[in-house]
Amino acid sequence: MKKVGLTALGTALFILSACAENTDDIEVSMHNGAEATTQMQETEEENIEKTELREKVTSFMHIHGLSYDPLQPDILYVGTHHGLFQIDEHNQWHWIAPEEERHDLMGFNFLDDETMISSGHPAAESDLQNPIGVVTSKDRGGSWEPVALHGEVDFHVLEVNAGNSEVLYGVDAQEAVLYRSFNSGSDWEKLPWTGLPEGEVAAYAIVSDPEDPSSLMMGLPQGIFHSSDSGESWELMHEGMTLSIGEGSMHGEGVVTAYLLGEPSGLMQSRDFGETWDPLNLTLEHNDAVMQLAVHPENENIITVGTSQEHLYQTIDGGENWTMIAEAGEPVS
Repeated sequence: MKKVGLTALGTALFILSACAENTDDIEVSMHNGAEATTQMQETEEENIEKTELREKVTSFMHIHGLSYDPLQPDILYVGTHHGLFQIDEHNQWHWIAPEEERHDLMGFNFLDDETMISSGHPAAESDLQNPIGVVTSKDRGGSWEPVALHGEVDFHVLEVNAGNSEVLYGVDAQEAVLYRSFNSGSDWEKLPWTGLPEGEVAAYAIVSDPEDPSSLMMGLPQGIFHSSDSGESWELMHEGMTLSIGEGSMHGEGVVTAYLLGEPSGLMQSRDFGETWDPLNLTLEHNDAVMQLAVHPENENIITVGTSQEHLYQTIDGGENWTMIAEAGEPVS
């Protein structure tokens, strides 16, 4: 299989000048250089040891979120029904947390460089209420703390604006209620379904424009709807097609990657926030659809998607070629 990338290991080079005033300076430089090299080796050995101690992923159920690490973008995190795991730059698959922190993470994503955010249901060994509301992690998924709506909502759809992480949107799966937050998820307000079809609303996905967080698209069975006022009112944008997942991108103005259902269908990319779409050469079987996706933060040609049949596919060339890296919930060796 193809790897997303490799982290380059830098080597420190100490240049000893022939113009040094005395040999003591040279000896000190050599000593410091040796110490630095030893520390680097010890750190690398510790990281390898920690990786070896973590539980390897042999199978998983339900892909509820995908996100590349913003600080270490060659690491991919996968939120599942039984917790969070990572795929590192060496293609090692490991569960992140102890059993009591392996929650059913719905809508998993990064809120900022240091904070993960999610919703869903608690692990069997957890003391958290069900549903868990909005939870965050400051230790890359090792532990989770409730920050809002604990025991109240289950956001199956949770959108963090890519350009302004203070702006979030969520749809509660229990009551089909739309929420929004303007302070990174600490406080939320309910919104009416103004302009949307009557009856219970089944929202597949929400994606917001990184350049304009008040501009939204939402995928419903009846089509793609657009809001220009932060979700307060909606109008039909496209009939006969909808989106099962979408992600706004900082790689260009109006760039959205999404999986479309209907006509057209397949994985698509738009550069005018959903007005027009271009295919990314991934069309699945009729009983499968992309439910989660992640675009590499430094290279828009690297995309990973997760499907309803628990497959993971990855491209490193903007969709020209795709590699299956997990099949039916099991890593492909």
